[in-house]
Amino acid sequence: MGKRPIVLIFSLFCLLSCGLEDYLYIDYIPDGLINDNTFASIRLPSSSAEGYSSYFRRFEIYYRIYISGEGLAGIINTPEQRNLINRDLNSAFLGFYSLTDKTSTSANPSNLETVFSNRQYFKLALQEDIIDNVLSRGSLGGILNIQFWTDGSKPMLTLNGVPYTLQRASSGLNSVFNPVPNLDFLNSPDLCNTSNVTNEKNADVSAPNPPTPDPRYTYVSLYIFAIGEDYITRIYSQPTHIGIFRLAPTF
Repeated sequence: MGKRPIVLIFSLFCLLSCGLEDYLYIDYIPDGLINDNTFASIRLPSSSAEGYSSYFRRFEIYYRIYISGEGLAGIINTPEQRNLINRDLNSAFLGFYSLTDKTSTSANPSNLETVFSNRQYFKLALQEDIIDNVLSRGSLGGILNIQFWTDGSKPMLTLNGVPYTLQRASSGLNSVFNPVPNLDFLNSPDLCNTSNVTNEKNADVSAPNPPTPDPRYTYVSLYIFAIGEDYITRIYSQPTHIGIFRLAPTF
């Protein structure tokens, strides 16, 4: 009887220790360098960053396109600018902020695919390759550049000097749609036509809010996060907002 309390205390210590050892964490992607609303450069975490050597599987980038009647120049990073473009853009930014705030000690990202899908954000695609392969372990420590040209050329993602053409999604967690006019991230009459903003066509596009009689501009908001796995447990980094970029017109 005299030894039983010692055994119970030892068992409790083991349980608590195991719980601490099982805490899984993967560090966030640092903010990138932004050049007006056409270019961003991000240094991706290396394998020495916390959690990346043990758990990391890939990075994922999610986007949503916003139609606007306002043509803004320069870096877009204030609530006034986001609301001026499209109030839904600012609403989404604020909705994600509890997860993207790097000063927060309570952020606990989980099921980020669902979190972004619930706000109709979709996973970015590439024309030349499967993006999961491009942003897998070989991308660790690399320089990721995203360029939205102003001359009507298709936007590019460049990883360590290798270029890829950005493409829109055609499906999400619970949806399949047919992007109009195509998969390009370019502003066109069909893309900024609000009648095409449906679940069957441009599910990745947000109509002007408030409505505008002559929408001529489109912007895309991009987020990146890391996914890791430990056997059956999926781990997420905090999402990082890459930026808001203006799509070049085709007309």
